[in-house]
Amino acid sequence: MKRIAMLSLLAVVLCVDEVFGQVVGDTISELNVIGKQEKKLKSSSPVYSMSDEDMLRLGVTDITDALHRLPGITLRDYGGAGGIKTVSVRGFGSQHTGVSYDGMMLNEGQNGEIDLHRYTLDNLKTLSLSVGEKDDIFVTARSNSTAATINLETEKWKGVMGKITTGAWGMINPMIGFGVPISDNLSLSANVDYLHADNNYPFTLMNVATETREHRSHSKMDQMHGEFDLKWQMGNSTMLATKAYYYNNERELPGIVHYYTDENDENLHERNAFIQARLKSILTEKVSLMLNGKWDYASTEYHNGMPSGGVTSADYWQREYYGSGAIMYSPTDILAFDYSVDYFVNSLNTTLNNTSHANRKSLLQSFAGKLSEQRLTLVARALWSNYFGEAHRLSPAFSLSYKIIEDADLYFRASFKEIFRMPSFKELYFFHLGDTDLKPENTRQINLGLTHQGRIGDRMKLSLTLDGYYNWITDKIVSVPINMFVWRNINMAKVVATGIDATLALTYDINKVQSVEIAGNYSLQRVMNKTDKESPYFDNQIAYTPLHSGSVTLSWKNPWVNLSATYDGMGERWTTNEHSQDTRLAGFMEFSASAFRNFTIKKTDITIRASMMNILDKQYDIVAHYPMPGRSWKISFAVKY
Repeated sequence: MKRIAMLSLLAVVLCVDEVFGQVVGDTISELNVIGKQEKKLKSSSPVYSMSDEDMLRLGVTDITDALHRLPGITLRDYGGAGGIKTVSVRGFGSQHTGVSYDGMMLNEGQNGEIDLHRYTLDNLKTLSLSVGEKDDIFVTARSNSTAATINLETEKWKGVMGKITTGAWGMINPMIGFGVPISDNLSLSANVDYLHADNNYPFTLMNVATETREHRSHSKMDQMHGEFDLKWQMGNSTMLATKAYYYNNERELPGIVHYYTDENDENLHERNAFIQARLKSILTEKVSLMLNGKWDYASTEYHNGMPSGGVTSADYWQREYYGSGAIMYSPTDILAFDYSVDYFVNSLNTTLNNTSHANRKSLLQSFAGKLSEQRLTLVARALWSNYFGEAHRLSPAFSLSYKIIEDADLYFRASFKEIFRMPSFKELYFFHLGDTDLKPENTRQINLGLTHQGRIGDRMKLSLTLDGYYNWITDKIVSVPINMFVWRNINMAKVVATGIDATLALTYDINKVQSVEIAGNYSLQRVMNKTDKESPYFDNQIAYTPLHSGSVTLSWKNPWVNLSATYDGMGERWTTNEHSQDTRLAGFMEFSASAFRNFTIKKTDITIRASMMNILDKQYDIVAHYPMPGRSWKISFAVKY
């Protein structure tokens, strides 16, 4: 553990070259309602992001690999291309981490243990993580209802792109996308991809002094997803953007590996479709309007061919109808106010006898103000949440950023956010997972930090962030996995989290065509059970949360073959709040490397990439009894015209 901590400390922080660029939607520029660029250097709350170019340069292989490179994130991974993958931030739990997809929050049908495997890098333009309150005030009320948010922005294609990726254990992933202008003001883009993986990777099984070499079984997955985007520019001040999305995944769920037994006959079939639309318009020089609408359908079909312990097959169908409006008033260049209101209806049907139908109607209202001048940024927001017949609450938030030295890019930031979260339908009603007696989570978070960006001489660029935080959570909903689909949820009366997130990126320009970059992140998370002072588990680290985690990446950009190498991992964890040798998961560090080459033939851009993951063939578990893959490889070939 000490070795892991030392290596992580050396790995101090961030895997992005452009640590300091943030999108906020306060104005409309270049005739598009896209928001003005505000450097993350000035952000009053922590924001970390990676562009598609960053991810290629730094050797990122998938969404979860990208999230590994950001501080404060704890990943749960069942292994392989088909394994379910979820994240939590700063001890809040994955249910309190929202996901925004092209500017609109994913709904409750996907919320609560969001499986990030359904999102791929192939059509991703930007991935970012924001913790606490956002500087952008011209957003939906719902986007302020989580403690942290993962923001995914997809590529809007121009021309035609094709890509094929293959890898170890039967992985094949073809993808095609295109974008065409229909007229001067109207354009459309679309993409579709398919992923197949057998996931029958080998692993080492230990039983006291006996060691055997086994293979994962019942792990095959077939996944397809497609998107269609239509953008209409109406005059100089109004834009309408629509998206249609479809996802279909049929997978076998591998069983727990324990005492030479990993037999399983569980299957999961998931479908999700939604249509969303966003209208942004400048009404006058000082007033802007935003309208949003969304229809969403999700189904989950769980089949257990070997039922035991009451775990039986069940099907679930969820729907949402969502509408939102926001109006922003900017009386001066440095001052703005926003009022946002969201109304949405969720419903759930199941094949279970205990809950055949459930409904929830919700109204969220947000009022925010922002002062932004050269050295100072102030943001204040009040969110009123009303879940009809269940709960209602007023949640305040404040944040500020101040440039400490006028002639140097050194900023101090501080923020406070209070928020509460209703249990999702999945937590309340899914069989052998849900508990209808769950209470809403209440969270408060305080963050203090420093950000800096500058040059050292003519050839070196340095950027860094350092944040300390204190979070306290009452009635925290804790999920403990039994298998890949079945979990148990309980409320813990009180949890307190203290920690440090640090990031560092250092780039050295060797000459005009070559540069070397070292980038890393380190997180210290002390997430303690404060429920009962008389309990033997009081002050214990909560389940599946490491004390130390981090990564470091070294990359070399050159005209021949661009290279990168990454070392990442986390410290020991426990599978329950009881700390014993039987519940301990050992820490690990994993080494990976990647190479890619871009070149152009006439008007065609070609990218060839090869990656080797877990080169040292490290054996470890992130979730107990679900061994992660050992040494593996991936090769991709992409063409864009």
